[in-house]
Amino acid sequence: MKKCCSGFSQKSWSAEHETRSMKNAFTLNSQLLGNSSIQFQWQKRKSTYLAVAGSSRTLFILDHKGDQFDTIPLQSECAALDWDPSGDSLACIQEKSSSLILWDIPSGKSKSAWITVECGMKALNLVVWNPTGEHLAVATGKGNLLLYTRSTQKKIPILGKHTKAIVTAAWTSTGSTKAGEATQLLACASDDRTFTLTNLDGDTVFQMALKGDPNSIQWSPNQTVMGMVLSNKTLFFHDTQAQDAPIELAFQSRYGAIVAYHWFNDGLVMIGFASGYFVVISTNLNEIGQEMFQSKDFKDSLCDISVSMAMNRAAIMGDNCVKVHDLNDLKDVTDVITLEDERGTLERVEWSPDGQFLTIATKRGSLYTYLSRIPILGSVNGANVAYLTSLTEVTIADQSNASSLGSATFYPTVLLRKQLDFEPSLLSLGPYHLAVGNHNALWFFTTGQSRPRLGFPGANREGVHPGTLVLHKEYNAAIKAISLSDRFAAVVLVDGKLAFHSIENMPDASGEMQIFQKVFPVSTVAARSIIKGASDSALNLLNDDTDPNAPQITCAALTSELLVYGTSNGGIHHYSIEDLVLVNEMRHSVGIAYLHQHPKGAARLIFRDTKNDGFLFSPTADFIMPVPSLSAKTKGVTWERNSKIQRNVFVSWDDAFISVSVFNDHTMKGAQCLTLGTTKLPYGLKPLLLHNGVLTCQTSTGKLSIVNLSTHEIEKDLPNLPEQDQGKYLQLLYTIGKIPDLWACAKNVTSKTAWKMVADAALHVLDVTTAKLVYRQVLHDAGMVMTLTEIEHIEDKNLLRGHIAVLFGDYKAAQDFFLDSSGPICALELRRDLMQWDQALTLAATLAPNQTTVIAREYAKQLELNGKYAEALAMYEKALATAQDPMEEDDYDDDGLCDEEALSEHQIACSAGLTRMTLRLGDVSRGMKMLGETTDRGILSECATILEGIKQFSEAGKLFERAQQWEKAAEVYIKAKSWPKVAALLPNLTSPRIFGQYAKAMEAQGSYKEAAQAYEKARDFDNVVRLYVEHLQNVEGAVAIVRSTRSRDAAKMVSKFFQMIKDYKSVVEFCLVAGMQDEAFELAQQHDVMEHYAELIKEEATPEMLMNVANFFQNANRPLLAGKYLMQAGNYARALKLFLDIPSSTSSNSSSSPTALDLAIETVGLAKSDALTHELIDYLMGERDGVPKPAKYIFKLYVSLQSYKEAARTAAIIAKEEQASGNYKAAKELVLGSIRELRKRKVKIPSEVDRILMLLHSYMLVKVLIKADEHMNAARLLIRVAHHISQFPSHVVPILTTTVLECHRAGLHRSSFEHAATLMRPEYRGAVDVKFKRKIEQIVRRPEAIEPEEEQTPCPICGTLLGEMALDCKECKNHLQYCIATGKHMTRSEWSHCPSCLFPGLTAPLQSLVEKTRQCPMCGIELGVESIVKVDDPSGILNGINGEEEDQLNQYVKNPKGEKVEEKPMEGKGPVEKSSSPARMGGLAA
Repeated sequence: MKKCCSGFSQKSWSAEHETRSMKNAFTLNSQLLGNSSIQFQWQKRKSTYLAVAGSSRTLFILDHKGDQFDTIPLQSECAALDWDPSGDSLACIQEKSSSLILWDIPSGKSKSAWITVECGMKALNLVVWNPTGEHLAVATGKGNLLLYTRSTQKKIPILGKHTKAIVTAAWTSTGSTKAGEATQLLACASDDRTFTLTNLDGDTVFQMALKGDPNSIQWSPNQTVMGMVLSNKTLFFHDTQAQDAPIELAFQSRYGAIVAYHWFNDGLVMIGFASGYFVVISTNLNEIGQEMFQSKDFKDSLCDISVSMAMNRAAIMGDNCVKVHDLNDLKDVTDVITLEDERGTLERVEWSPDGQFLTIATKRGSLYTYLSRIPILGSVNGANVAYLTSLTEVTIADQSNASSLGSATFYPTVLLRKQLDFEPSLLSLGPYHLAVGNHNALWFFTTGQSRPRLGFPGANREGVHPGTLVLHKEYNAAIKAISLSDRFAAVVLVDGKLAFHSIENMPDASGEMQIFQKVFPVSTVAARSIIKGASDSALNLLNDDTDPNAPQITCAALTSELLVYGTSNGGIHHYSIEDLVLVNEMRHSVGIAYLHQHPKGAARLIFRDTKNDGFLFSPTADFIMPVPSLSAKTKGVTWERNSKIQRNVFVSWDDAFISVSVFNDHTMKGAQCLTLGTTKLPYGLKPLLLHNGVLTCQTSTGKLSIVNLSTHEIEKDLPNLPEQDQGKYLQLLYTIGKIPDLWACAKNVTSKTAWKMVADAALHVLDVTTAKLVYRQVLHDAGMVMTLTEIEHIEDKNLLRGHIAVLFGDYKAAQDFFLDSSGPICALELRRDLMQWDQALTLAATLAPNQTTVIAREYAKQLELNGKYAEALAMYEKALATAQDPMEEDDYDDDGLCDEEALSEHQIACSAGLTRMTLRLGDVSRGMKMLGETTDRGILSECATILEGIKQFSEAGKLFERAQQWEKAAEVYIKAKSWPKVAALLPNLTSPRIFGQYAKAMEAQGSYKEAAQAYEKARDFDNVVRLYVEHLQNVEGAVAIVRSTRSRDAAKMVSKFFQMIKDYKSVVEFCLVAGMQDEAFELAQQHDVMEHYAELIKEEATPEMLMNVANFFQNANRPLLAGKYLMQAGNYARALKLFLDIPSSTSSNSSSSPTALDLAIETVGLAKSDALTHELIDYLMGERDGVPKPAKYIFKLYVSLQSYKEAARTAAIIAKEEQASGNYKAAKELVLGSIRELRKRKVKIPSEVDRILMLLHSYMLVKVLIKADEHMNAARLLIRVAHHISQFPSHVVPILTTTVLECHRAGLHRSSFEHAATLMRPEYRGAVDVKFKRKIEQIVRRPEAIEPEEEQTPCPICGTLLGEMALDCKECKNHLQYCIATGKHMTRSEWSHCPSCLFPGLTAPLQSLVEKTRQCPMCGIELGVESIVKVDDPSGILNGINGEEEDQLNQYVKNPKGEKVEEKPMEGKGPVEKSSSPARMGGLAA
């Protein structure tokens, strides 16, 4: 099957991309290797050595520095070489030799050596190790094959495997035979255009012909698909699981010949073409052959491709350079290596297996090796990180202030940079020291960190420069791991020993300063020795007495106080550093591989065993538990190192993901380790430090990088998440210890459910304090706060778990916790509180036998409620039988004697229960006897109810009577049909139902009077009416009942009766009550009682009903009534026409009834129609009949239209007319009504109207004051009236005469003279009354200038003193309110009001006047003195202006009962549209 690959074009790499060039590690030139092509290969797995051979006939073994480690002379040029998979052996064949060279890496101090294996074949050209390194395949140029087994030195020659040269071969470890058996297969391809699959025995298991010349066999990463190049044009794929369906892929001709290809990732293949292109295709079934990426990296040619999965990089070589691409983003060129002198000579490029080196070979015999990365070597202590920044430089950085900046590389706070003279392979950071080394030697340097002073001479190294070497030490074996504390180092060696020694000198027993050292494991005696004060022999014992039979030590950790190490037999040992005493020992089932000590001390640690299982171990709590996030793929573990975070958070990681976990010592389920989430680990990063939730990683380029953990990311859209998601996020913040961030969320998260989840999470880990804070500060649940406060200080964890389990509703777990705690009695209290009495009885038997009695009683009650009467009876008997035992502590005195009152109550309750159960079980006679002399109403009622339930009505009635439950007794007597007994109980009954039942019984017996009385008490009035009408002939009573109850059924019965006696008004009335609207109308129409009908329906009439009534009256030639009901029906135009057509002399038969014109005005006011308004105006102006109507109708029209200002102007005109005619009372009432209506509508009162009322009221008040002998006040008022005498033309002379006489009587002689002089004028003199004329003449002839000054009182607004009768303040320019009792202006200190008209009055004068007259001097309403209430602060009233003043007055003025006085409004009926013609209206008012 042949496919053509076509894809999209990718932009090729350009110089604009930011790249860097790798550092050259070493270079070999043609003088050493020869001037031709080179064979080279890096040591597999280890990448320590590089094998190189050229035309110089020497095989060089070089280390990674380029130094010669060994050389092997060759007989001819090297044809091929291959390292075995373990990297321990190298195989080499020569072009003109039939022998095979095998070279092994020397071990220890032995010298390197090689052996020669005779193959017995010529033209050797290929050598390939199988995946186990046990078998070696050698191919020849003649098509033969040799299989060599290293362990047995067995040779299997296979002649004629192919007919021509075998040009390429490769092993697979997961091939399969035709029978489906898995085996290791060797794929070979030959110039004879065939390929074969051969097993370890040399048998050909598959063979296939090819369509072109093959080269470059490679197996896919899953080892099931083989690929090869055919004729440098196509790619051929053979699937061992589908051997009959090979696939061949062809490519675009512009790409040119295939130079090289390489598998990577999951089914992707990178292909390089001679024209400079490289392409990535997919071999997955659903997208096979599809181009995933394409780029032209080189202008002239592409030479080779090499892919490093360890570095996740691809090296593409062409022209005169090598470009390195990132496999995650192939457009990203990370490095460019340019060889200016090698254009056209580049031949091959290869990564070392670990990706640390990239080697380039040329056709002219040169070899270039570049350093692509440095070893990832790092260590942490606290928030400090030590890491390699170059092959010979170690940097210590402070990460305490690192923040989540994303995964971008950043620049940490550097504390120390230390240049070394060697390349370290070991590194460890302690509180004050840095240890670096390789193989079996360590160098210890100071870090410069300040430390506390030690208590022995020479221990404090003041002035020592950071990076100073303090100790160089070599060990007896290679070093496996290092751990440092403040003073000591623990070094694990590969021979299973642990070297424990001080880092700096310390005093021995004799006081001499020296390095203390000890090798573990030690014998029991030595382990118990003490450093301080020990003898020399003891120290020697510590140094020399190791246990030869002890298991190997595999790992170790140090804290400031303890040395911890794990052994190959599963032991974890804790030694006190102070005296080297074994303080704890734990034995695991298998060997310990790694220890990860908690940074805060020895309270807990994580270890991994040789089975790659992870566990968390706490020596203090003595428990061990598996860690779910650890597996065989786990590469490392690190704890959260910020001491401020009170959570045991740690992260573990493998090659792809980081897992965040948290451990809690105490939860509701005991110790618990939970995995919180995972985060993808970017390729090439190694986590080192977790501090404050920030994960610091080391890169392969010697830098630090931050990785954002998914569990520690800030949720930006938190308020918009669902409640459950909000709660989960808050729980996560709490769990990882980000408490400040948690409380900060309280501003944005208002969900009670979310915060309840936080409180539950806190309670789950027994954190009562935090849960209480949540309930107090956020949930505001006082009940839970009080509950949690009660249990907050409980130290017993099981007791605390029990109380929390109760809050969670898990009562079974709560009981178990209580029973395992120091307070097991709580389990009994729990079951009692839950009323689970059977379990409570079981617990009481062992925990509190004295509570059995009470529990048995309560259990009996529950059984009774559940209908288990026999069991309840037995439990009541048990409660009585054990009553002599103590019951509850509160019921007993200190001597343990039973409290008599409590015992009596208990016995009564149990006896009552026994009686109830006896009755329920059917033993009625025994139960009645047991009741005997019982007087307890409750017991009697309960037993009676039981008897009623079992239909023993007679006995039940007796018991209800004894319990004085008369109605229940009557009910059961009714069931028993014992009517005499029911009648005897009637005086004590109130239940309508019982009276109804009794009434029916009496009616059935013919006792109608008794039945009617019973029906009435039962409030069954329909039956009462029925009996009254049908049997008792009490029609008046029936009518009264129907009118009060409005019962329809009863109304029908009464209506039928009146129809029989032809009382049609009553018939109509009761037909309406019965809801028979149509019948009522027909009767009213037939019998001419329509007006009566209309009056009856006016409250509930519909427009249709009103129209019917109106039509009737119109047809009956009664237009006034017809118009009235048309108006009510809303037919305003027709109503107005009828009203205007009625002659004014016949519009009303009664002086108190509204005239047709009044009704017309009301109609226009309701209609709010401009057309109807104009029609009425025309009529009032006389345009219709030539007769203008009186002005009072104009006023009424304005009021009806709610044009209150115009109404006020009209009122003023009418008032002036009335005033001119001498009708002062009518004028005042009109103006007063207008003002009150304007106030109510919040309309500004015209000053003219206000002035008219003031003058009219002042004049009318004079008579009241004279009658009350208040002559001075009356005189002052008369002076005010006299100044406006022109407004009283009908009574000028009488008013002036009264003014002269009152002023003279009050001593106001000057004012008396002035007005007397006016009266003596010719126009008035003749009209003066004869009996006063002489007196007035004397006043004129003998004038007196003496007159008392008018008293001054403060202005209520500005406080300026002015005359008490003055109503205008010259200072503040305000018109002042006047007292309705005196006419004086108001003052703040004496402010009161009439509760009806709300006009103000001075408190004392108003109260005095009301006391005399019993009415308001302004509105005339009847008042009592107690209704005049003084206003303490009238500021609000004074600030009110016109309409607003009404609201202010209503706030201050109350009637004696504290309620506002209701006023009947003027005839206006709500708001009106102001669309009527102002010109017409204004002209009419004028």
